[in-house]
Amino acid sequence: MRCVKRKTCCPRGFTLVEIIVTLVAAGILGAIFIHFMGTALDSSWNSVEIVRGEGTGEGVMEQIIADYVERMNTDPDNTLSQMVANWDGQSFAGGEVRVTTQYIEFDAGGNEVDPPPASSSTLKVTVEVAGNNIIAILTSISDAGDLLTVY
Repeated sequence: MRCVKRKTCCPRGFTLVEIIVTLVAAGILGAIFIHFMGTALDSSWNSVEIVRGEGTGEGVMEQIIADYVERMNTDPDNTLSQMVANWDGQSFAGGEVRVTTQYIEFDAGGNEVDPPPASSSTLKVTVEVAGNNIIAILTSISDAGDLLTVY
C-alpha cells in the first residue's frame, strides 16, 4: 500500500507586501538614526577643544603658581605687584587662554569685596579658558623664614 501525502495549503515565508513594508520601515528608522548621529558627530569636536583648552589653562596656572612661589621666597613685599605686572592681561595659545588679576578682600561674612590695590594683601588670579575659569587666590602674607614649595 502506498501512502499518499496530502498537500495542505499552509503558507510558508513572507509575502512580498510584508517584505516591502519592513524595508520601508527600516529605511525610515535608519534615516532618523543617521540624522541624529550626524548631529552628534558634528558637535563631538567641541568636547575635545574644551579638554585641550583646560589642559593649556592648567599649565598656565602652574606657571603662575611657580612664579608666585619663587617671588615669595625672594621678595615677599613686592610679590603681588610683580605678579600683576607680569601676568595681568597675558594671552596664551593664540588667545584661547587669558589671564586676569584683581586685588580682593573678604568681608566678615566671607564675601568678596574690591579694595584699593594699595591696601590689599590678596590677589585673585583668573585663567579663562573655553568657557571655564581656573582661579587661584594669592596672598603676600607669610611667616618670616618660611619657604614656600610646590608639590
